[in-house]
Amino acid sequence: MAKHNNTSAKAVMRVLNGQLKVDEQALTRIFLKQLDNIYCVKKHLLTVLPDLSAKASFKDLKDAIIANIDMIKMQVLRMEVIYKMFRASYNPENCIGIKTFSLTALEDVMQSSKEPLENDLALLVHLQLIESVEIAYFNVLRNIAVGLNNTEVETLLCQNADTATSTKKLYELIANEYLI
Repeated sequence: MAKHNNTSAKAVMRVLNGQLKVDEQALTRIFLKQLDNIYCVKKHLLTVLPDLSAKASFKDLKDAIIANIDMIKMQVLRMEVIYKMFRASYNPENCIGIKTFSLTALEDVMQSSKEPLENDLALLVHLQLIESVEIAYFNVLRNIAVGLNNTEVETLLCQNADTATSTKKLYELIANEYLI
């Protein structure tokens, strides 16, 4: 992707196939708004996962959720480093929709009166969906970081995507134990 200096403005314009694209400032705003969304989900998970692990009936599921809490803390720390790199901070106003998605499904599992194994499977389905959303967010953010030519941020986001991918695979393996 080529970059041009716009002599009439300080923003760096992007050109693709002869058409002007999003400037660097706008791309950064988009990046930070989406970072807020995934940061919101991660912080929310840190508050609800301890209760969810207590509700799980299968020891492997309890252990996986507890291990995930530690991995989420590392992901959050990486995102806080990214905020510092951009001289920005988390804006909670940017996460209403994604928080609703996360909160509604988790509350359903927590308030459910289903059998323990049924609750476990419902929880596993939701946890896998959340990890899929996280993987998508981290990959999109990584691509934006590439567009911003920020390899440090790209590396941090790649690490978070890898963590989310391995967590999703663990949840899939545990779900298969119930089904096979």
